[in-house]
Amino acid sequence: MKVFFSSILTSLLLFFFIDFFLGKNILEYLYSFDSIDSPIEIKNKRMEIQKNEKSYRIKNSHFHHSLKPNIKIKSFWGNIKYNTCTDSQGFRTNCIKKNKDNSFQIIFIGDSFTEGLGLEYDETFVGLFDNYSDSSVLNMAVSSYSPIIYLQKIKYFLKKGLKIDSVIVFLDISDIDDEAHYYEKCKNNSNVCDQKEITSLKSNILEPSKNKNDLNFPLFNFVKLKFKEIKRIIKPKNYIYRKDFKRSEWTYNNFGEYEKGLENSIKYMTELSKILNKKNIHLSLAVYPHPATLIHDVKNSKHVKIWESFCKNKCLNFINLFPIFFDEIEDNNQMEVINKYYIKNDIHFNQLGNKKIFDFFKNYKFGAPDRSRTHNLRSRNPALYPVEATGAI
Repeated sequence: MKVFFSSILTSLLLFFFIDFFLGKNILEYLYSFDSIDSPIEIKNKRMEIQKNEKSYRIKNSHFHHSLKPNIKIKSFWGNIKYNTCTDSQGFRTNCIKKNKDNSFQIIFIGDSFTEGLGLEYDETFVGLFDNYSDSSVLNMAVSSYSPIIYLQKIKYFLKKGLKIDSVIVFLDISDIDDEAHYYEKCKNNSNVCDQKEITSLKSNILEPSKNKNDLNFPLFNFVKLKFKEIKRIIKPKNYIYRKDFKRSEWTYNNFGEYEKGLENSIKYMTELSKILNKKNIHLSLAVYPHPATLIHDVKNSKHVKIWESFCKNKCLNFINLFPIFFDEIEDNNQMEVINKYYIKNDIHFNQLGNKKIFDFFKNYKFGAPDRSRTHNLRSRNPALYPVEATGAI
């Protein structure tokens, strides 16, 4: 046993001796063959991704931020690469232009879930609906949107003369956090300003370490970083599944911190519904669960109850997507359902999750330009416009 430990100790001493005097040269030699990325290359790649995202995720003086118009660009979400294309108004669209019937225009708006981060447009529930519907479908959604931006962006485009017949808001659980902590009306006008700086999209690439020992023992630091990467792959930091995950927790945990955000959300959504109603534009509202919701919350969540109540007399449709995911938990555990429908170690729906959402809401009727005509249709043909499905009276 003594011989064994002596051998290990000798090997470690030899490793650190070589590392101290030759480690930098050994790594540079390996870098020269492109067999591994150097810390500088890793940093440059990360900065290139951030530069790429900032090139088309632009600020907007009226509704805070938007997508750059008329782009076709390679986007990044973590390690996922996908294409983002926009039309002349900066709305995400199919990269291959299609002729559609513009006599009836349906607007989708929401945050990153509705924009479709990590997926090709045709794989998102909006893209699937766009291909399914004969009407013109426009996707106004952008990552980190919330009700104050839904209101301001739709008001802005209505003033510019955009023809809108129906608006479908996919209201995310995290919208309440955004309203509580990130956005507010600007002091001198009704546009959208920051309460404080919003954290930009981050790459999941590890930052090179700046510890002094890392400079003295570069080989040891390299091995340490590689072990961390392997550990993250095998057992990632799944903070998004924790009960106190900030973006999901208000529906079942620590509501007091988010009360202001909920009040603001209801206020802005009420104002939006009044504006749309005056213009005979239909409002529909959809809610859906986060991964942490499936673990810690219930099917009839506070999020569902609040917005179902809101939709009475305000919405043509209330689209509750909680049951289609919660009902599968009866036969599977939560993580099996999460792994099936969400991007791995991410809160966003994967391609199958988007397909499941589309399959559920594709047969909803989103009305006609004249709201009274739709109500008459419902009275004559309740099977096509069921009160239970719409949440309207």
